[in-house]
Amino acid sequence: MTEATLSPDGLEPISGTVEIGGDYIRFSADAALDERQINGPHEGQLTLDGADERVAVESYHALEGGGCEITLRRITPSAS
Repeated sequence: MTEATLSPDGLEPISGTVEIGGDYIRFSADAALDERQINGPHEGQLTLDGADERVAVESYHALEGGGCEITLRRITPSAS
């Protein structure tokens, strides 16, 4: 897993780890976000390995023990 920072538009940045699979990214963090603010159509910036890219939130799930898991989709799909 790789360290990354997610900066959802209009919300505070959150740090966590990512797993990338094509144009989708699974972002896991120890902190949780307010579900009312993050669910629904939402975009943001993902900083990964010194590069920034625009992403859209596909789903958000708060975890029982704390933290969250967010599925992101790259807004500009990768060429691979």
